[in-house]
Amino acid sequence: MRQSKNTDSPHGSHRFRRVLALLLMLFFITSACSSSPSFDTRTLKATLPGQQIWKDHTSSFLFGTNDTYEWATQNIQTEASIQQALRSAGFTLIRSFFPDNAGDSVIEKRISTIEQSGAHCLGVITNIFNPAFNQRLVRYLGNRCQMYEFGNESDYDGISIETYLQQWNSQIPQLKRINPQAKFIGPVTYNETGKNDFMQAFLQGVKQSGILPDAISFHWYPCYQDSQQDCLNAASSAAQATGTVRDLIQSILGRDLPIGISEWNYDPGNPPPEYGDNAGFITAFTTSALRSMAQAGVAFACQFDAASFAGYGRLDMFNVSNDAPKPQYYAIKTLIKQYQL
Repeated sequence: MRQSKNTDSPHGSHRFRRVLALLLMLFFITSACSSSPSFDTRTLKATLPGQQIWKDHTSSFLFGTNDTYEWATQNIQTEASIQQALRSAGFTLIRSFFPDNAGDSVIEKRISTIEQSGAHCLGVITNIFNPAFNQRLVRYLGNRCQMYEFGNESDYDGISIETYLQQWNSQIPQLKRINPQAKFIGPVTYNETGKNDFMQAFLQGVKQSGILPDAISFHWYPCYQDSQQDCLNAASSAAQATGTVRDLIQSILGRDLPIGISEWNYDPGNPPPEYGDNAGFITAFTTSALRSMAQAGVAFACQFDAASFAGYGRLDMFNVSNDAPKPQYYAIKTLIKQYQL
């Protein structure tokens, strides 16, 4: 997710719009439930540390969120009530951006936030060019964090696939020696294919080097300044994006790997469209999106984000000014109850 600060504004809706939004919500939830999965979820295995397979062959790690860089003094790390709300709802995974060259207190604050929220850790190694710190990070966290993504949208940031592969092939074996139980994930592209076919080139590169990832991840923001209706139409496209990645994995590596969508929400804009504040819309979008991921056999997924003033607050699940949960939180909480063992 590319971020910049901006000013959030409330979205007022008339009664007609609320009724229309509720009707649309029912339509898209029904559509998501009735659509045929493109992947036999019965083959989904719990191969990631702490992962479980819940009802309807759904991965427990589908219900995650992000602790990104903080743009507000009140955030997921500072507010115990937000951490308790995530624990109470049953969120299973928190993806945390461990800052480059962070001191022990900063690392401890992030990992403690995950633990106090009752979730498992998915750590982001934010600087792929700093092997000394990356090794220190994995060593410090030990068994408190058993999953790591190598970089974040390196393709979008202009890092060439040759450079990314060079760092991957050099560092991942070293990090695995430090923590043999940990899983290392790439290439963390900004969408399912990545810029200049980054995803395909990554898979070809690791096949050649033999240093395979333990899972594959990408980001999914299906709308960009689209109309509300067009965005709802795209809410179930996570399955198609996952299928694209799965086809690449199988055609290049000749095997399956767990696939994760480590950032997702309705729109990556800064700020994204104000209809994201509409309870009917965001409930319908979120429900359709997660059901689509479940049907596609996604192994892990992290909503972007919990509470950091992301997208000028419009992407947050909690209002950072008063810690109040927003409708997207309740939509995910409801789905957790439906799928949970």
